Amino acid sequence: MIRSPIVLHDELIAEILSILPVKSLLQFKCVCKSWKTLISDSAFIKLHLKRSATQIPMFAMILDRLKITPGESPDGNDDEYEENFSVFPYPTRSLLDNSSITLFDDPYYDVENKECSNVFASCNGLFLLASVIFTGPHKKYSFQLWNPATKTISKKFGYFCAIQYQSFTFGLGFDDSTDTYKVVVASRYIGNQLKSNVRVLSFGDDVWRSIESFPVVPLPFELNNYNIHDGVYVSGAVNWLAIRNNIDYHSWINMKLTINKTITVEHFVVVSLDLRTETYNQYLLPLDFDEVPSAQPIISVLGGCLCFSYSYKETDFVIWQMKKFGVEDSWTQFLKVSYQNLQIDYDLSGYMKYHFQLIPLLLFEDCDTLMLRSSQNFEAILYNWRDNRVKQIKVTATTKDFEFWDPVNYVESLVSIY
Repeated sequence: MIRSPIVLHDELIAEILSILPVKSLLQFKCVCKSWKTLISDSAFIKLHLKRSATQIPMFAMILDRLKITPGESPDGNDDEYEENFSVFPYPTRSLLDNSSITLFDDPYYDVENKECSNVFASCNGLFLLASVIFTGPHKKYSFQLWNPATKTISKKFGYFCAIQYQSFTFGLGFDDSTDTYKVVVASRYIGNQLKSNVRVLSFGDDVWRSIESFPVVPLPFELNNYNIHDGVYVSGAVNWLAIRNNIDYHSWINMKLTINKTITVEHFVVVSLDLRTETYNQYLLPLDFDEVPSAQPIISVLGGCLCFSYSYKETDFVIWQMKKFGVEDSWTQFLKVSYQNLQIDYDLSGYMKYHFQLIPLLLFEDCDTLMLRSSQNFEAILYNWRDNRVKQIKVTATTKDFEFWDPVNYVESLVSIY
């Protein structure tokens, strides 16, 4: 007896394929024309993106590679420097079984763009890369969007010039009303004007549009360690931690250096740029945030929620989650843990105390384990709060020109850069 072949409906095929990694899907495009059409369809790409964050949890390592070519001068004045950034997607499940990460050890994840000089932001599996060329007193920026999973990169776009000493904050987000990715660039505040030039570029237009200046002052861009003060994307908006305009731009730095108490918790606010309307919203921080910490607090994203974290009385690390984006009453304390339990030495003084950062990076799928990054060392910290267990993950690289690494949130996607 000859059995009839099993025929799966297109909807079921899409459901099955949507939980697979990008590498497999790219190979399955060669199976037949119908699968190639399905995997390339925008609706399927959105379905895969939605499930990828939970089915294939990942993070990415940004590796700074500095190559120095010695010149003839004995004091090194004519040495040539070449700096490149590489991004390596990494599966989180492997961290639970290993105590170290070695970069360059997997050909599939060894994805490098040699032309970019900076990695500024990521959104839906795309990274915003930037090239900066210095010419006399000016510098010229250009950008590219890069998808490490599909190994595709866009042409350069968004050219603009600036004075060398001028600094910027950057953001990348998705406008779901037009299915468009948007780049946000804001110049730092100059003097006491308390205004910045904010520009938005829709990917594909290649024309910068000036929008309204920030209604409040994003925290100083020059303290941009590990990209933590660039815009954080969540729920269709790019967000920054800021202080209200009635405080001078330099007061935060003055407070760090002279313990100037002109800044209080009431001055802190989250400023949010809605990418659909290109207008701003402001959100108050949790009511229990009642003391200005010595080190600058930060915002990040955990489990799809906007998070606010800070050092409490230099003894504990606190994380709050905004469970419903844009609703101030939804702030919920996610974690409060002592530095002692995290096995972190917080006995710091002076400059080190004011610039110490503990950065929440990733919430594992079991929701019991958190990945953190300390500015003190080159290790990632895994903390399981259910049993108060800490694991240190050492990061190494096989390249000799390795300088530092920076882990960031990442989701593998099929999103096209064309």
